[in-house]
Parts: sequence; C-alpha cells; structure tokens
Amino acid sequence: MTRFHSFYRRTLSLFVTGAFLFPVSAFSDDIAPFPNAVLDMELHQQVTSYPVISSSMKKVNGVVMADSEQWLDGALDRKLYLLPSGKSSDEAYRFFTRQFKQLGVEPVFSCERFSCGASNFWANNIFDIARLYGLDKEQAYYLGQKETNGKITYYLTYTVKRGNRREYALVDIFTVGKARGARSNQVAMDDIPVNTSDLERSEAYKVLLKTLKNQAQPLLITVESASARNTSEVDRLSERLNASQNLLQSRLNDDGIDSQQFRIQTIIGDLKSASLHWQVLQ
Repeated sequence: MTRFHSFYRRTLSLFVTGAFLFPVSAFSDDIAPFPNAVLDMELHQQVTSYPVISSSMKKVNGVVMADSEQWLDGALDRKLYLLPSGKSSDEAYRFFTRQFKQLGVEPVFSCERFSCGASNFWANNIFDIARLYGLDKEQAYYLGQKETNGKITYYLTYTVKRGNRREYALVDIFTVGKARGARSNQVAMDDIPVNTSDLERSEAYKVLLKTLKNQAQPLLITVESASARNTSEVDRLSERLNASQNLLQSRLNDDGIDSQQFRIQTIIGDLKSASLHWQVLQ
C-alpha cells in the first residue's frame, strides 16, 4: 500500500504545503468550528485522487487496505483543529457528526476505537497528516454523503488523541468533480462484472491482464460505474463495485499476478457507461 498511497500524497501535498494557522471561522454549509479550538490547517482546493474510505483499514498479507475505497477528483474543503485543554476528541466527534445530521447528511460508514484499525494508517496512509497519529483506542471516523443538484458531497471527520495528550479533529467536505473525458488505458464495459464468467468474457479484463504481465511497475486499477441518478442507485452501484473489486483481486491472483503489482479502486462515475482503466504508479 506504500506505493499506492504515496501517489495520493504527491497529488494532495501540492496544495497542503502552503497551509498555516488561521483564525477560527465557520466554513462550507455553515459547519461551526469547535469552540475555542486552534485551527491548525486549512485547505480549499481542487484535488486529485482524494480517498473516500467507507470501511475500516486492515492488513492483509502485509498490505494495508480497506474493503471499500474510492479515489476521486473534486473540490476539498479541509480544516484541522487542535482541541482546547479539557475537551476530548470524542466530544469533537459528536459535535461535528451532530452538525452533519442537522444538514441532512446520510451516514455511509463510521467506526470508533479499535474497530477503525490502526491510527497510523489513517494518519499517514490516508490523510498524510502525521500529527493525526494517535492512540487506537482514542480515535473515531465518520463518513456521510449528501446529494445537492445532482452533485454528491462527502462529509468526513476523524478525531484522535495523541500519546502527548494533544487531541485533534479533522473535518473534510469533499464535492466530487465534473465529468471527465476518456482516459488513456481505458476500456469500456457494458456492465460491472460481479461473477467469474462475466469477468472471463470481459475484453477489458483480457487487456488488463496482458498489461500486468508485461508491466514491471505497479498499476492503479480503477473500476468505474456509469453515473448514478439518485442515492438509491448510488447504494446499488456501490454494492456492485465492491463485489467487482473483490472478484478482480481474487482473479488476478489466480492468474499469477502478485498483489504487490496492483491496487484497485472503485468509482461511481459520471459518464454513460462503465469502464476499466489503469495508470502506472511510479
């Protein structure tokens, strides 16, 4: 996963390096800041490959991954708060998730304490903010989504207490970007394959397998669905994408491709048809 997440760090870090302390103020959709907290980081930028993680992180065969993850392009509104003395990360978690609920945000995934996995992975592999590395028993994560005028916005908070007793709360509001044109190394699919026979018949899979067998560097593989018209369709496509990701992982391994040679992400797309595409990870 190190190669995989370093790709995200390279893209997002271009925008984070200029961050510094700001006066605390409200931001997107009137999300109020935590009372008396110090605003440690603020970011308002277009970003690429933003991680939308909707399951806990875990280590499988030495590789850190989530069962359900997407890497999307769009607009990110980020704030990181250093909490005041006497206030806990759990209080901040309740404070922000309560506001999300009031805005009509629908919950997608949440976890607390050890069920989230290791704080180290969230801090360094997902958010690339080292000071979010804290105690596994003192962390919480929430991801929700809201659809407005056909656009999907994700609302996220991650809170943690560090070993030095400092406590932080990260709040991200991420709006998925506009439709994109065809990419290089992209093969259209009639539908998302969710069983072995569909995958074996898929021309996209045959091309991908040949590429992997002739490619020394690892690939970031994207299974992208057609666009969704409403939240219930988002749920249906998410299930199919998750099944397809697991199927593709297993089938590539059966066909002799080592897990270190690829990472798979899934995306609910914004085009008319599904596709499989990939890029080389440096």
